[in-house]
Amino acid sequence: MSEIQVGGFIRVPKGTMVYPTGDGVEAPATRGQVVKVADIFDVDVKSDNFYLLLPDEMRLRYFEASGGKRPIDQDILEFTDRLTKGTYRAVEWSSKWALIADVEPAEAPARAKAAKTVKKPAKNPLTKQQQMVTGSVWRFTQDVELRYKVRNPAYAAMRDDIDSGLRQLPPHARTQAVEAKLNELGITDYIDEPWGQVTAGETFTVRGKLTSGFAGGQDVPMLFRGEKFTLPYAGLDPFIELVNGLSS
Repeated sequence: MSEIQVGGFIRVPKGTMVYPTGDGVEAPATRGQVVKVADIFDVDVKSDNFYLLLPDEMRLRYFEASGGKRPIDQDILEFTDRLTKGTYRAVEWSSKWALIADVEPAEAPARAKAAKTVKKPAKNPLTKQQQMVTGSVWRFTQDVELRYKVRNPAYAAMRDDIDSGLRQLPPHARTQAVEAKLNELGITDYIDEPWGQVTAGETFTVRGKLTSGFAGGQDVPMLFRGEKFTLPYAGLDPFIELVNGLSS
């Protein structure tokens, strides 16, 4: 069986649980379909999409544990291990994603094969983000304190509380009122956190990519600089340059 990879195609069987990459609610696929893979990412406890896999009761305990920096309860890990069949990975296509264990490789549809034969090579140079592939080595160009964003676990709960108290308003007016109240309270969807100081000339190696849903849809490379760490690409871009591409 072919390996599932970015740019390839997968079959999403009817009934597969499909999650939105933005706002929305997960739901079983109403029909089987073949789609092109846009991204493959992790859904482990370090990813922002991990909580979407959990039932409500587990979700609450997971937030309490991750916010309190205590170990995740074993039954939560056992549940997700069974759910993901031990892979803890997901595959994304056109603003949707599903567990990689629930889909299967597929041949490209005939129309995609035909389009591929006439497709011309791209002439634009690769961006930094496109060059940030597994195995590439990068250098910090200046001394700087790096920062990153993490999802605020209090945001969703407070938003629901405010929304439930404004049910008498029309939907559009209610949305505006909820946003205004959240701004008034100073509660944001993401919290800005310091990661740490780096010095010009320090290097790091890209070890992989995490979910693009992490940190507001930003690309999140998994890096190595003596130890593993993660930081959204947007927090690195102004301060890095490529040393060399894929390492052997």
